[in-house]
Amino acid sequence: MSAELFSSTREEGNPESGPSFRSHQRKILNLLLERDTSFTNRPDLPRTPVDELFGDFANLSILSRSLGFFRTAGNTVSSDVNGNLVESEMKYLDSPITTVPKLDTNPELGEDQAEEISDELMEFSLEDQEAKGLVLKKTVSLCGINITQMLEEDSNQGYLTGDFSKVCALPAMSGRHQDLKYINPETVAALLSGKFQGLIEKFYIIDCRYPYEYQGGHIQGALNLYSQEELYNFFLKTPIVPLDTQKRIIIVFHCEFSSERGPRMCRCLREEDRTLNQYPALYYPELYILKGGYRDFFLEYTELCEPQNYCPMHHQDHKAELLRCRSQSKAMEGERQLQEQITLLVKDVSP
Repeated sequence: MSAELFSSTREEGNPESGPSFRSHQRKILNLLLERDTSFTNRPDLPRTPVDELFGDFANLSILSRSLGFFRTAGNTVSSDVNGNLVESEMKYLDSPITTVPKLDTNPELGEDQAEEISDELMEFSLEDQEAKGLVLKKTVSLCGINITQMLEEDSNQGYLTGDFSKVCALPAMSGRHQDLKYINPETVAALLSGKFQGLIEKFYIIDCRYPYEYQGGHIQGALNLYSQEELYNFFLKTPIVPLDTQKRIIIVFHCEFSSERGPRMCRCLREEDRTLNQYPALYYPELYILKGGYRDFFLEYTELCEPQNYCPMHHQDHKAELLRCRSQSKAMEGERQLQEQITLLVKDVSP
């Protein structure tokens, strides 16, 4: 943009008068816009990492100088093409003026110079706001921070129980199934040692593996419930209520790896519990999954297992039992789904 454009438009208004001065600046802005001048698209500006953060601020500063004005203390101050302030307009505005160094448009501008200019712009803004008694907060870019890690750290500070009434008693973490709460083997070992007696009245470790796996080695005190019918009969036919209302009932599910069977049984108990209560109330609001399952717990705390052994599901000596247990599980699952469909049909037919 040539200097003639600014000099010709400047003559149209008297800088001594407020309205004409502002009209004068608006005309310049309109002329720039008509010539497709952009606020943010300056290919000649350097694109260092610092400029990525302050690029828009720097471009806006350059545009302001091209227009012949910039802001200070909420007022618009005119300058000539070379960036020198016009004395008459300074007197008209009657406010202290702080000049900002002109940005170097050299493509080889380094990060240190860009940071120095950005700091000066920030100091200029802070001094201006402090003079007015205002509070100014500086924003920080999070582009270089692991957002996922931040979210996980934040969520670890307070998982809520299933009825949303309390924060979980055990230190929960995320796992493969995002809708479930996980605890590590160390927490289960602390549970067995009585570390959480002040918060927990009773806890149940539910081993969802098949009977031959359970008999080949399990966590001390664990119950072997691998079918949904067994789970329902144990926990929901006669719900277990804590004698001390300030303490809790904790249930921990696991299978060999806590990949499928344990999470499926945990969800089944929660769904049945929901149907028996008015939302969000629950008999058992605090359910957990042992992360890594029995395999990881056995590797870390063999002394807390009885017998101190580990029988995999696909053990060659138990192929026939595996087929039988799987057939039973499928049959029971099919029967359960059939009962659910019948219940839904009855509800639809009933007035």
